[in-house]
Amino acid sequence: MTDWYVHHVNLQAHNVGETARFFRDIIGLEDGSWRYPETVGEIGHTSETIAYFGTGNRGLHVVRAIADFAVTNRLLHNPTIGGHLAITVSDIEAVKSRLEEAGVMVSDAGVYAMAGVHQLYCYDPSLNVVEINAVVDDTGGGGPQPGDEHPVRREPGDWYIHHVNLQVHDVAAATAFYRDLLGMRPGRFNMPDSDTRGDFDHSAGGLSVFGPDNRGLHLVRGQPTFHVDNGLMHNPTIGGHVAISVPDLARVMRRMDAAGHFYSDAGTYAMAGVHQVYTFDPSWNFIEINQQVA
Repeated sequence: MTDWYVHHVNLQAHNVGETARFFRDIIGLEDGSWRYPETVGEIGHTSETIAYFGTGNRGLHVVRAIADFAVTNRLLHNPTIGGHLAITVSDIEAVKSRLEEAGVMVSDAGVYAMAGVHQLYCYDPSLNVVEINAVVDDTGGGGPQPGDEHPVRREPGDWYIHHVNLQVHDVAAATAFYRDLLGMRPGRFNMPDSDTRGDFDHSAGGLSVFGPDNRGLHLVRGQPTFHVDNGLMHNPTIGGHVAISVPDLARVMRRMDAAGHFYSDAGTYAMAGVHQVYTFDPSWNFIEINQQVA
């Protein structure tokens, strides 16, 4: 199976309103409208506990942690704590069967939080919470088409999720999990020319990617000196991050300058034709903002 895409990224926020204002006023994302199913789980969200950017429940979810969420919804995993990546696949039952046969514990939440979307949760080998979901009707914006591998989906304001970077302890083990159990096909990381290339481990032991043109999913071994080696304030290999592509990165940087918000301008140093900037949101989630420049 190669048909998949990043459905959304869930970010834990200590202050949902403050964090949402960062994405709205600084990055320039537009508020979306959340769509619940007819039968809703014990979600308990209000405007103070969730903010949403995107359409069809895809995009970016900013959520305050709910300590008893797993218990009240009869789940093994709590998707509100620590944030998570959500991947949409075309055959969720096949993925669930492979996970269970491999001894991976799965929480099958059914259609409980998003209209028309069947959701599963599990841990990858590095204990990153991963949501695997499937669109069971067209309310969620449609499922992946045969052969799809995280195609560009532009949201209002002309932004999209470029990739999600997960820190993993063992790149080979994590790669096998996403390849063999979720059915995703490893891709090729396209680096810039050597005269602009940064200093990072792009070997098979340091980096693995899924998706075309550097989009999709990046599995990275944490490199403690990465930011020093590349002259940055921020280390994108530690803790994972979501990368958001915008149409005018210079405008975003001007807004951060005006707000006194610290960021690292890495330039075009890691991905061919992509200008990358790193920062933290107000809840200390690591965020990459980038723009295709070639």
